[in-house]
Amino acid sequence: MELRYYIIRRLLLLIPTILGLTVLTFLLMRAFPNYQLVQGYINPHSSIPVSVQMLNAEKALGLNYPPPVQYIYYLKDLFLGNWGQMSTTFYSGPVLRGIEYFFPNTVQLAIFSIILSIIIAIPLGTYIGARPNTAADQAGRVFSLAFYAMPTFWLALILQIILGQDVIYGNPFGIFPIQGSFQPTSINPLHPPSWLINTQLGTVLSSPTHLILIDALIHGDFAVASSAFMSLVLPVVTLTLTLLAGILRFVRAGMVDAASQEYVKTARSKGVPERLVIKRHIRKNALIPTVTVLGLLFASLLGGVVTIEYVFGYPGIGLFGLNAVLQNQIFGVMGTTLIFGLILVMANLIVDVVYALIDPRIRY
Repeated sequence: MELRYYIIRRLLLLIPTILGLTVLTFLLMRAFPNYQLVQGYINPHSSIPVSVQMLNAEKALGLNYPPPVQYIYYLKDLFLGNWGQMSTTFYSGPVLRGIEYFFPNTVQLAIFSIILSIIIAIPLGTYIGARPNTAADQAGRVFSLAFYAMPTFWLALILQIILGQDVIYGNPFGIFPIQGSFQPTSINPLHPPSWLINTQLGTVLSSPTHLILIDALIHGDFAVASSAFMSLVLPVVTLTLTLLAGILRFVRAGMVDAASQEYVKTARSKGVPERLVIKRHIRKNALIPTVTVLGLLFASLLGGVVTIEYVFGYPGIGLFGLNAVLQNQIFGVMGTTLIFGLILVMANLIVDVVYALIDPRIRY
C-alpha cells in the first residue's frame, strides 16, 4: 500500500474513533443525575424559581428525551460550541471558552518539554547506545531509570526547594518563581497593561494568544515577558526530565539492538567509517521503536501536566480540569476529558504517519 493511501486510510479511521470518544464521554456524563448536570445553568439570584430554571436547562440539553436522542443533542451542542457551563473558584463561564483561555498554556508546556527532551535524548542516547557497558552507558542508564521511576510531583517539589524563590526563608540558588505564569510584581500597578485581563475570580489572562510570554513580546513589554519566561523554566524542566528519561531508555535500547544486526556488521566489514555506520545505519533504525512509544509518552505527558500545573499553580487545562473535578463541575470534567482524548487520537495519528515515513516497510 502506497504511503498516501495509508495516510488517507488513517484519516478515515479518525471518524469512528472520534465518534467512539464522544459516545464514551456521553455515557460518562449521563452516569450523573440531571440536577448535577444543570447546576451550572442555575442562577440562585434570578427571579425565576430554581425548579423552573432546572426544567428549562433540562429541555435545552435534551435531558428529558431517551438516551439515543440525548446523544444527538450532545453531538449538536459539541459542534455548535455549547460544551456546558461551569462555576469554580478558578474559572466561571462556558466550558469551551475556558478551554480556549487555558489550553494554550498547556500546549506551551508540552511543546517546550517535548522539543527539549528530544533534542537532548537522541544525541545522548546515540552516544551511550554506541558504547554499551561503558561508564557513560551505566551513568545514562542510572539517570534514565531514576527519573523514569521518580514521581512527577516529587521531582517538582525538589526543584522548587533547590531552585525556587523562597520569600520567607531565602534561598541562595532560588532564582525561579514557583507559582503562576508570571509574577505580578513585574507590572506597574498604577498603569497595568491593557492586554492583561484580570477576571472576576482573580485569574489573569492575556490577549490575543492567551500566552502571557508571547503576548508580552507582541506588545513590547519585556519585563512581563522575562517574568513569564522565568515562571516557565521549572515546570518545563520537570516535564523535560520525566520525558527525557523515557525517551533515552528507548533510544539506547534501540541502538544496542540495531548494532547487532547483520547489515551493520556488513557495513563495518566493508570499511565504512564508524561515524557513518552509527549515523546512517544504527541510529536511523534505532529511532523506529522510539517513535512507536512516543504516543504512550505523550499520554504520560498529559497526566504529568495536570500534576505540574497543580504544583506550580500554572493556569493550564490540567489545572482547569482538576478544579472542575474537585468542585464537581461535570461539564468541565467532560470537556477536559474530550480534549485530552482528541489530543491522544491526533498524537497516535502523527506517530503512525511518522513511523511509516521512517520505515517504508510499515503499511497496514
